[in-house]
Amino acid sequence: MRKSAILLSCFTLVLVIGCAKQAEEAPLVGEKELYEEKAAPEAAPTAPGEDLKYKRAEGEMPARGATDAAEGERADLTDVLGGVAEAADVAGELKLIKTADLTCEIDDVDEGFEQVYAVAAAERALVVGTNRAVAEEGYVFGSVTLKVHPSKFDETVRALREIGRLVSESSTTEDVTQEYVDVQARLENAEATRARYLEILAIRAGTVPDILEVEREIERVTENIERFKGQIRYFDAQIGLSTITIHFEQPHAAVPTGYSFVKAVKDAFRIAVRICIFLVQAVIVLLPFIILLIIMVLVIRLIVWSIQRRRRKAKQAAIDA
Repeated sequence: MRKSAILLSCFTLVLVIGCAKQAEEAPLVGEKELYEEKAAPEAAPTAPGEDLKYKRAEGEMPARGATDAAEGERADLTDVLGGVAEAADVAGELKLIKTADLTCEIDDVDEGFEQVYAVAAAERALVVGTNRAVAEEGYVFGSVTLKVHPSKFDETVRALREIGRLVSESSTTEDVTQEYVDVQARLENAEATRARYLEILAIRAGTVPDILEVEREIERVTENIERFKGQIRYFDAQIGLSTITIHFEQPHAAVPTGYSFVKAVKDAFRIAVRICIFLVQAVIVLLPFIILLIIMVLVIRLIVWSIQRRRRKAKQAAIDA
């Protein structure tokens, strides 16, 4: 009887413990629904395509094709703008020397000069050289050379084209970036070398020949530094101001001339003088050959005369015998 009671108590205890464990593992219906409601937003996918799919199903987002096309256009625009910005940065770092040469026909060269001066004043260009000449026939020609900032180069060329009838035009852009960077590097190395020589000369003591040798090296390096600085100044001047040269030509003589007897006589006399000068020059050039030819003729004549004389003597001796 006592054993039965103990067994019944153990069975009851095991049953109570099992029910309690099952109750802990299986939540209530209200708690399960609340848990699912709280977990639903967290379980939604977070990938770019998936969230667009869920939002499109709810009517909040446009179609995926339109979104992809818009994103593709934005990406292409970004690439293009990035390429343009990169090209602009590279162009800003380049060292370019721009030059242009124009030839125009104009009825009045002096008026063309005035128009060039007006263009130079409008574009803030500097006139660095002019040339004007008149040929013997009355033909007038001239040229003007300008220095202008590279940003005004194209505008100035366009303005100069309008002055006269454009005959020819040439434009060049020389890239001296490599030469410029090379000279800068040489200058930096030379300055560093001179600094080391000066440090050696100031700190270390040595014999007089050693000191003189260091001073000679300092002088040599200093000359190289000045030469490199001069090259950089030249590059900066050519890069900072572009060169434009415009040539003017008149399509006809500035002073029209008709037939003149006096002019015809003068032209004939001028031609005769030129012919005489040419003949004198020809004689002077050929004189050594002429003298040599005369000497050769005389020598040949003397030899022939000597042979003939011997023959006459031999003939006379035979007759006398």
